[in-house]
Amino acid sequence: MDFHGIVPPVVTLFDETGNLDLELNRRYIDLLISRNIDGILLMGSSGEFSSLTTEERKLYVREMLKHINGRVPVMVGVGHTALKEVHELTSYAEVHGANGVLVVNPYYWKLSDEQLYRHFSSVANHTNLQVFIYNIPLLTGQNLSIELIKKLAEDHSNIAGIKETVSDFGHLRQVLAEVKKVRSDFKVFSAFDEHLLPAQMIGAAGSINGSAVFAPEISVDLYQSFHKGDFEKAQKNHQVISTLMDVYNYGPTFFTAMKEAVHQRWFDVAAGHRAPCDVYPADLSDKVAALLKKIDMKEGVQK
Repeated sequence: MDFHGIVPPVVTLFDETGNLDLELNRRYIDLLISRNIDGILLMGSSGEFSSLTTEERKLYVREMLKHINGRVPVMVGVGHTALKEVHELTSYAEVHGANGVLVVNPYYWKLSDEQLYRHFSSVANHTNLQVFIYNIPLLTGQNLSIELIKKLAEDHSNIAGIKETVSDFGHLRQVLAEVKKVRSDFKVFSAFDEHLLPAQMIGAAGSINGSAVFAPEISVDLYQSFHKGDFEKAQKNHQVISTLMDVYNYGPTFFTAMKEAVHQRWFDVAAGHRAPCDVYPADLSDKVAALLKKIDMKEGVQK
């Protein structure tokens, strides 16, 4: 299945004791799919993969893939500092029906380009799935070089694209320009919400952006409006997206605010959290409520 368009990096929902709430996650997935998203990313950074055990990750991925049942393409985050664990999680995702995996560079040591090349190559050689590189220097401490990305794309046909969670839009632009020289089918996904529209203007495949986990309508409408040539509507949605980016500033773990927004919008139970992220700003709920109140989800406009 082809990855393109709006692919929410879904949050993982817990009960009030901090354990996986599989039924609530199923309901959440259905709500997203009903809003015409183009795909789903499970176990990305917003999905708190780093807070779950390997067995919990497998349980969640297995159950969500079964529930999605091919309705949209599914990418699974398999990031880990141990390459053997990445292989194991990749094989598990493949066996249970994922369409692709998202692979972050190991996030403890700063590695050389040669070491990073070997890491991503090993994963690509280990699977028949589409492999997407995940560049998020904010959390890994290391920005992947354009030369590395280009070489990986050139040498491995199943390295299908990259998610660029970078504040420097110029890096994203350079990746698009340089990698397309060797792989015309290589897909670049923007991540920060305010990059969605400008990235579409220069040829990005889509967006894996945070606000799409709780307000998918805005991103979907922006993407569709742009591709229909309705640039005025796309611009209006871009202005709303810019407002929604405030959610990243409500606490050091941005997924906490996103999860709060998901619960306030769709569920009548309090958001559950996994320690140590069960401690968060006292005014988080009020800030999220104020943000959601500004947005008309049906019209895609700011109130």
